[in-house]
Amino acid sequence: PLIEILAGIPSVVLGFMGILVLSPFLRQSLNLPTGLTAFTGSLLLGWAAIPTIVSVTEDAMNAVPRSYREASLALGATRWQTIWGVTVPAARSGILTAVMLGLGRVIGETMAVMMVTGNAPTLPAGLNALFLPVRTMTATIASEMGEVANGSTHYHVLFFIGLVLFTLALIINIVAFVVSHQRTKRAERLLS
Repeated sequence: PLIEILAGIPSVVLGFMGILVLSPFLRQSLNLPTGLTAFTGSLLLGWAAIPTIVSVTEDAMNAVPRSYREASLALGATRWQTIWGVTVPAARSGILTAVMLGLGRVIGETMAVMMVTGNAPTLPAGLNALFLPVRTMTATIASEMGEVANGSTHYHVLFFIGLVLFTLALIINIVAFVVSHQRTKRAERLLS
């Protein structure tokens, strides 16, 4: 239930919590000039992906037939050996699907990362780039679309950025679909 509640937290609230709690903590802990960095955004996006990954993974693990676990235990395997040797491999495609769906949610995130990454339109380079302010592609579209001249080169570049994001999300969803259906086909072949 706690994970399900986390899934319902809006992006703006996550960003607000990131600004109030995570950013100052990282600034003080890592001795940074500002806590609004790519690293802060990465941690916040990881936190945002957890509910999706956990929920779908739990469903995949529960979908493994009980007889698999019972057979493993009957053969003398411990509970952990059963989990790691039987349940997780049987649910592997569902777990992979969960990770891909979580990644898809992270790619499309706008507000939370816009709030905690510093929203700086620069391209940081070097070893410390992770600890500098950045702007994500989604934040670039959200920040600039309202002020760009309709039909200009800038306008078309923003649409191209959107097309890149759409393509990434589409690829992730197609891979998740293929992986999840491979499991179904494999199960059908075993039953026939």
